[in-house]
Amino acid sequence: MSVAVIGAGGFVGRQVCSELVAKGVDVLPFSAGKPSGISLETGLLPVGFTFPRGVEAVYFLAQSPRYRELPEQSAHLLSVNCVAVAQAADAARKAGVVKFIYASTGNVYVPSFSPHAETSPIRRDDWYALSKVMAEDVLALYRSYFDVTIARMFGVYGPCQVGKLVPIIADSVRSSREVSVDRNPTDGEDLDGLRVSLIYIDDLSDAMLKLLTTRSCEVMNLAGSEAVSIRRLANALGAVLGIEPRIVVSNKYRDADLIADVGMYEKLFGPHKISLEEGVARCFVAGNAAQENGR
Repeated sequence: MSVAVIGAGGFVGRQVCSELVAKGVDVLPFSAGKPSGISLETGLLPVGFTFPRGVEAVYFLAQSPRYRELPEQSAHLLSVNCVAVAQAADAARKAGVVKFIYASTGNVYVPSFSPHAETSPIRRDDWYALSKVMAEDVLALYRSYFDVTIARMFGVYGPCQVGKLVPIIADSVRSSREVSVDRNPTDGEDLDGLRVSLIYIDDLSDAMLKLLTTRSCEVMNLAGSEAVSIRRLANALGAVLGIEPRIVVSNKYRDADLIADVGMYEKLFGPHKISLEEGVARCFVAGNAAQENGR
């Protein structure tokens, strides 16, 4: 089997490529900044981009690194997250691809404190969400040519990740900085902060590989089975680091949590394998090993 991966150099892309190779799959990687990948400047694939005949499936895992620079970098965001998807989808059509998997996000859902099912309302009042929803709509128009699965990912974390929730909280705990938890306006006794359905990278990549052979699954939430609060995350990180986290309750109120309904995931793939506590422990074991090897 031959599989193309766009965004092969990213956090999720590297793991997916590694797992595919381990299973004997012929992987065709495309990384941003490389001649055949997405342009760092324009956010687009090269003009005339094609897949070679024989590629059976495509993962589109690329994402604009400028998603925090909005609206100034909205053109780049839309180019990577949507227009490049259209380029890849049409190349897939011409190459006779049979499966296309797109990495979307749980942030497409209308903010809520309740779990989001795949059928929950989606939003278009946020730049990042809009870019993903537009790509989902584009791919829906290609379903007559190949099978499409939209993978809406929630809170992915793992070793050597930077700039995301888990490493940010870990850095605060390690540096003995305060970890602030915002209040819940609907529950005065909830003093644990934002809740997110975190999923460890191994569970995510396992599900992504299984989606290759899962047909007629149009949308799936890829998320952990537990809604992990900032307080619980900080405590779990503190236990691994041997540092008591400095958790303070702020006077701010959050407007939502980011919790997934994972009923479809568990029905098709079974329960998640990696708990929060095991996941954060693995992060630091792997991170320490990487530091040692780099010396």
